[in-house]
Amino acid sequence: MNIIAVGTLKGGTGKTATLFNLAGLLAKEYKILLIDCDPQTNLSLNCGVDITIKNLKTIKNLFEDNISAENIIFKNPIKELKNLDIIPSSIKLTAVELQIVSRAGRENILKNFILDNQKVLNKYDYILIDTNPSMGIINQNAFYVSDSIILVSDVSINGIQGTELFIELWNNVRYNLRKENNVKVLILNNVDKRIKLSAELIEYCDENESTKDILLKTVIPSSVQIKNTEIEHKPINCLYKNSPICEAYKNILLELKERGIV
Repeated sequence: MNIIAVGTLKGGTGKTATLFNLAGLLAKEYKILLIDCDPQTNLSLNCGVDITIKNLKTIKNLFEDNISAENIIFKNPIKELKNLDIIPSSIKLTAVELQIVSRAGRENILKNFILDNQKVLNKYDYILIDTNPSMGIINQNAFYVSDSIILVSDVSINGIQGTELFIELWNNVRYNLRKENNVKVLILNNVDKRIKLSAELIEYCDENESTKDILLKTVIPSSVQIKNTEIEHKPINCLYKNSPICEAYKNILLELKERGIV
């Protein structure tokens, strides 16, 4: 079982779409569990989960109650991907975060859930965790339990600065938690190479001390097809398997394999 979290400190970078589409490709070969830790619930919605279902069990229950994995996992939300399950999120998750701030061992809640439910969770090859753009306690749970953190940025000054700030903040947090450096990859998303600033920011990331070793060579180009994956509730390999954008995601997976992350 390999645990990977996706993070950012800037909204709108395409973090959730990137995770969703990489999960779709991985689910063709491996058993995947998605965990949506973002109260915006975009990953859950991308998978077609109706978060308004009465008594739907979500990540909120994981942080509030001693719930078992069997009772919280939403199975096979995308019928074409039999290997993919999800623990959906809840718009009420922000309130839960305020409740657990004073709890002892607050950064270990998700880790303890995984340890307590290994019989069920060990059947998954990968657990992929989506987060919101913050360094809140719930996100710290996700980053702390992860073998690898993948950062996603668009090619904007704010996006790159957010990446640098994420690395700095997580370094401070993980030092206190005695966690090894698990920020492994930076993916640049929504790249339009016709724009001069895109090339300049890619070059900056390639030379910057904090990002040069984690930057992937493959970038994800701008594409309306990515938006369609959200609307259709199916990842890119289910909708546009022969498209250039799907090839970009496949190349990202190849780089992740070369780095030993997947």
